[in-house]
Amino acid sequence: MCSIPRLKEVMREILPELLYAALALIVTWLTFWWWKNNRQLPPGPWGLPLLGYVPFIKTPHLDYCRLAAQYGDVFSFRTVGSQLFVILNSSKAIKEVLVNRADEFNNRLPKNNLLNWLSDGQGIAQEVGEVWSEHRKFFLQTAKSLGFGKMEVEGRIHDEVRRMLTDMRSESKNQCVRLSDHVSYVANSTISHVLFNRSFKKDETFKKHVSNMDKFIATFNGYPNLLVGIPFEIFFAWFTNANQRRVELRKFSDSMVAERIRVRDSDNPEGFVDCFLNQREDLIKKGHKDGGTFTISRLEATAWNMYFAFESTGCTAVGLLLELSKHSSVQQMIQSELDSVVGRERLPSWGDRSNMPYLDACMQELYRVASQFPLTAIYSNTKETTIKGFRIPVHSAIVANLHSINQDPEIFPQPEKFEPNRFLDSSGKRIKVEGPYPFGLGKRTCIAESLAQMEVFIIITSVVQSFIMQPGDNDGTVRLIPRE
Repeated sequence: MCSIPRLKEVMREILPELLYAALALIVTWLTFWWWKNNRQLPPGPWGLPLLGYVPFIKTPHLDYCRLAAQYGDVFSFRTVGSQLFVILNSSKAIKEVLVNRADEFNNRLPKNNLLNWLSDGQGIAQEVGEVWSEHRKFFLQTAKSLGFGKMEVEGRIHDEVRRMLTDMRSESKNQCVRLSDHVSYVANSTISHVLFNRSFKKDETFKKHVSNMDKFIATFNGYPNLLVGIPFEIFFAWFTNANQRRVELRKFSDSMVAERIRVRDSDNPEGFVDCFLNQREDLIKKGHKDGGTFTISRLEATAWNMYFAFESTGCTAVGLLLELSKHSSVQQMIQSELDSVVGRERLPSWGDRSNMPYLDACMQELYRVASQFPLTAIYSNTKETTIKGFRIPVHSAIVANLHSINQDPEIFPQPEKFEPNRFLDSSGKRIKVEGPYPFGLGKRTCIAESLAQMEVFIIITSVVQSFIMQPGDNDGTVRLIPRE
């Protein structure tokens, strides 16, 4: 029988071997875990422990083009919490995934991220699966009945644009004009009418609202989109202000929904919210508890999604006008075409577009060089799959860099040059060119794209019809000279 002293002696002798064996097992397990999770992934840069590659990304769409030159048009990296991001950085790769294989990548990440945080995972921008399909179908049908992209809504946009031009003309007499103060009001009024059948006064409360929205939208254009699966409020100082703005803006949107619930006439629906409520009542009458998926909470989230998205349309119009202010000769050619086709007695209409090929070409070139949203929202996959032979694990974050299309010299020779004629043939007729895609592409493109395109078109053409623009003294401003 082994004595205790002898046992201790044996333990002292074998302990180092046991520790080495345990360490070897741990290293082996970690190596296997790393291999299992990283095998056959798209190539990409290494990051830091815990933080991933986030600290090295300053301007995402430009950094992605730089990384693509080194790793190829499909590359990957990990971010905070070891979340895998797969970046698509060419027209071919983007179309293959978002268009040809849309059903595989139509989902959103289930983890905490900015898009999910926007409306607590509900609403048409965040929904997935059958719920998303059902509400997308309902939205498109309702949009058709409400006249998106047609004369019914166009008349409303014209009313708001006339007020905008009057205010611009008055303000431009003494100073440069900050475009967002005026364009945002048009965007706000249009979507408020479409959603809630309401319009609002352009007062200090509204200006604060616009300022909050502009700053809030900016949050979605930078590195915070890379933060997935972590509590923002603990680690990032910017979150406090961003969350406060979100709460204030969401409170406003929810209050408008509550008002429509009180005052609507179910026999005469006057906006998207009314139509949603009618659909909910019909489902309840058919025995669907609480209206099935047409709940009040989902209505509030979808209304907020649309309100947020359409405010970003105003940002797009401002960005295009600021770029156009730098090109006086282009403005002159647009004005000549406008004078010939539209004249100056009425505002341009969406239907005029087909008769103004140079203007249409200019719009495409402006979208190409002055896109305010060069990256798509985050897509995801619910099953493991492959892209170009690379393994894509379940719940990867898929992002398309649309900037890579806009600046591709094979599609747009001399992409750094502002050249509307690249969209025209030798006879001045419009030709089809691949890109740009200012509202995304695939099944999850901007769901109100027809309305957004029409509004941006009318704002741009109406301003150019009325004024000569020159760059202003400060960022975001222009000098407006009324046309004689």
